[in-house]
Amino acid sequence: MEANWYMITICSLLLLGIAFSIGLYIWSREFYLKHRIAIRKIYYGTVIATSFFLWAFNAFPNVGAELEYLIALVVSIVAIDLFIFQTPDITKFMSNELKQESLVESINKNRGTFIELSEKLIKVNELMPKSEQKWHLEEFEFTPETYEEFVLSYLRNFTSSFHLEVYSYMVESSPNEDLFQRNIASVYEQIRLDHDFTLRGVGMRKQQVIKTLLDGENIEILEKECSSVLFPYFGEYYNLLFVVSSRKGNEVTGADASLMLNMLYTFDMWLLSKEDEFLTGDESEEPEHSIVDGNGQ
Repeated sequence: MEANWYMITICSLLLLGIAFSIGLYIWSREFYLKHRIAIRKIYYGTVIATSFFLWAFNAFPNVGAELEYLIALVVSIVAIDLFIFQTPDITKFMSNELKQESLVESINKNRGTFIELSEKLIKVNELMPKSEQKWHLEEFEFTPETYEEFVLSYLRNFTSSFHLEVYSYMVESSPNEDLFQRNIASVYEQIRLDHDFTLRGVGMRKQQVIKTLLDGENIEILEKECSSVLFPYFGEYYNLLFVVSSRKGNEVTGADASLMLNMLYTFDMWLLSKEDEFLTGDESEEPEHSIVDGNGQ
């Protein structure tokens, strides 16, 4: 098939039109997408009109027995439409496919996490005091030491079931905000030394840590060999900082801190409702004994 002058002219005009459409897309993507259907109609209309006039004036390329040239021409016309005018649709389709694959991978990866979280919720429900059951405490006194000892034992009923370790640190209360902030800073420094927390693992400097704790937010700490969560509890009676660390390759997240905070809030509310009974019990001869258990058994 010979390259006549009119074929060269037509192909040149076609290439100029394609270049113009690309420039239009770069200049204003929104305008291009809005008028893309019209541009495609102009493109195919021009191709059909050109073919008709070439055929009418007996100037259409004579391919003879070599039909592959004609097939290549038709394929080129369609390919130009796909890769130039339909590119946004193709990339959008491929992007949606990739997003779907990523979503499936994420669901499969997190399936174990969802199951574990469900098990933790069930465990928390088991440890919560029931309305029809009495939740007795063995020789409980309203002292910081006794309170901390009990809540730590209470939380360990939960953490031990999921290979987690929990540590508590009492923070001395103060009506003076600056003094209370210094108390938290002092306790945090002790926590950092006890658990060998690094700046990289904590992800923030000391001042930001103190501010985060004062705001009542937890901090997820990612060290090389384990993960931990540091969270504050400003309760009805005392203030504590808790550290929850993972064991045996398990992970601990802020969700675990939220579950334990709910346990602590529930205990404080229950303790507050029974405060008069405990104060009266201090004056009695024999305190009531029972196994310390979230089910009251």
